[in-house]
Amino acid sequence: MRRRLPVTTLARAARCCGLITMLALGSACGKQTALSIDGAPAGPYRLNLALTPPAPGPGDEATLTFHLSHTATGEPLHDLQVVHERVLHTFIVARDFSSFAHIHHEDFQALTTVDLAAATLHFPYRFPHVGHYRIVSEFVYRDRTWIKQFELTVGNPRDADAVKIDLRREQTVGPYRARLAVSPASPVAGAETQLILELARDGQPVTDLALLLGTEAHVALWRIDGEHFGHTHSYTPEMAAMMAAMHGHAMNAQEAADMMLKMMSGPPTLNFPGPRVPVRYTFPTSGVYAVFMQVAPRGEPRVFGFMLEVKDMASSAAAPAAR
Repeated sequence: MRRRLPVTTLARAARCCGLITMLALGSACGKQTALSIDGAPAGPYRLNLALTPPAPGPGDEATLTFHLSHTATGEPLHDLQVVHERVLHTFIVARDFSSFAHIHHEDFQALTTVDLAAATLHFPYRFPHVGHYRIVSEFVYRDRTWIKQFELTVGNPRDADAVKIDLRREQTVGPYRARLAVSPASPVAGAETQLILELARDGQPVTDLALLLGTEAHVALWRIDGEHFGHTHSYTPEMAAMMAAMHGHAMNAQEAADMMLKMMSGPPTLNFPGPRVPVRYTFPTSGVYAVFMQVAPRGEPRVFGFMLEVKDMASSAAAPAAR
């Protein structure tokens, strides 16, 4: 049931754009200098990011080029799997959490056999302001999800990125009012939390949500120190059935992972046209988290950002006794 992209032996010559730190690209690649960074953590597969120009200013268009390869051999990764309609999902967030983007090669142009043979993808992006940015890319290879992250600085920031904590659970973005219902009201690390995004437009409940890359919601999360990235989606009836089977010991963790991959790779179904979209997530540690929820009312992608304070189990258990 896995969907894989076809690969031809054509265009190995496209590896003229193979990337090493601070290189001048060949004549076929435009003779521009590119900053090259390997994603962390290291592992059996390498994801390299080349940024052209190497030091874009805020608002300047930059090209981000990603190359996936086997660490041991340097050979491109073939048979990359399509999950939620894309090969490589990339999230770009300012370290003060004032800006966010979820972006892909296919948002701008179709993947070609040349791209796939070289395992090289690219897209343009304009960093909105001076500061530090974290880039996280996620791909699936051989039925396993891999995450690599990069750090970039745009311009010459004079100060450290100060995060403004805002724990309000309602916000207005253009004609939309978004409300986030959280259960339990004070999330606890290690325990499942239910998040329900409720949308209204011009005072009326939104009922025209469309699928966005195969799901009603994409949710990206970071603890505000930039650690503990998470990426999840709407909590569908199929996911609920899978979790019930796990809790009833009818399905082990590997079977659940295989089923989850199958669901993310298969034909999508719209379960939640609005106004509410449920999400479930288990925060790994205590702290304040930035939560970016991306949905598509009227088929137009919109992002709503919230912050949540997550308590540790010990402090949560002690809270009633302290009253």
